[in-house]
Amino acid sequence: MARNRKQQDRRTFKRRDLRTPEDTGDTSEDIEAKLATAGPPVLPANVNGVVKMKRDAIYVAEQVFQWRQDARNMVPRHNAIFDMARALWDKGDVLPPITVFPVGRNYFVMDGHHRLAAYDTAGWTEAIRVQVFTGSLRDAERAAMKANSRDKLPMSKPDKFNAAWRLVKQEYPKDTVPSIADTASIARSTVDNMRAALKKLKTMGVTKEVLKDMPWNAARDKAKGREEWKGVDPDWIKAEAQKLVKQLSDAKLITQLIKRPQVTALALSMLADGFVEALVAEFGYGYGEEPEDREVAAFAAFGGDEDLSF
Repeated sequence: MARNRKQQDRRTFKRRDLRTPEDTGDTSEDIEAKLATAGPPVLPANVNGVVKMKRDAIYVAEQVFQWRQDARNMVPRHNAIFDMARALWDKGDVLPPITVFPVGRNYFVMDGHHRLAAYDTAGWTEAIRVQVFTGSLRDAERAAMKANSRDKLPMSKPDKFNAAWRLVKQEYPKDTVPSIADTASIARSTVDNMRAALKKLKTMGVTKEVLKDMPWNAARDKAKGREEWKGVDPDWIKAEAQKLVKQLSDAKLITQLIKRPQVTALALSMLADGFVEALVAEFGYGYGEEPEDREVAAFAAFGGDEDLSF
């Protein structure tokens, strides 16, 4: 493995060393447009096997191929990246190949976002092992979700629900209730409920643009005539937070919550998968522009050490 001079002088990785690949910000529609103008993809000779690819040919479009919610998964996601970066440092090229989707001369990560981040964090300068996916973009999106829902850093239940909801909103003719349920690893009855909710929301006049950003729990509530979804309106969030504080106060729970933080933390972790990670991520927002800055701040807010090594 080729390492730069800075890495030769350092044997541990710290949170501030984490490097996440730059995201192009492309949507499915953007990739479709590029496919239409780029012409046939330039494929390697051994297209069905594992090949080596230069890092600068590999791009990231998380809106298309990443099915986890970043805020809910930031802590376990970064831990996984550090573990793999350390493995690269200690043992060399031992990571499974990254799956990529070809668009002209470029390739987008379908499965292996964390592995690519580990390569970047470790300062890897050699070619990276990849497998090229040769199906359609629609097939690639669904294959990426299926891989995410079953790999060693599994998707949380909210991730799976929102991933399935995203597929339901696409209304792709080839998607069936069984295929969506199998791809997202959720119950078929849940997919049925999602399709019914989508139909109801359309009859209520909810526009496609609003639906695009609406998560499943908000869509379900709105379809049932419950609380109106306000998106990320800070005034609405503050008002809802004040309501929750009043409810906790009325139930005489505030003293219990702040008196024994370790007990509170454990209790919150029992409420739902990924809930504590989501809280940690929210505590970090506003402290910095980069995700790693937010995580450092989040750990500091919980009494952690921003120089924690892995």
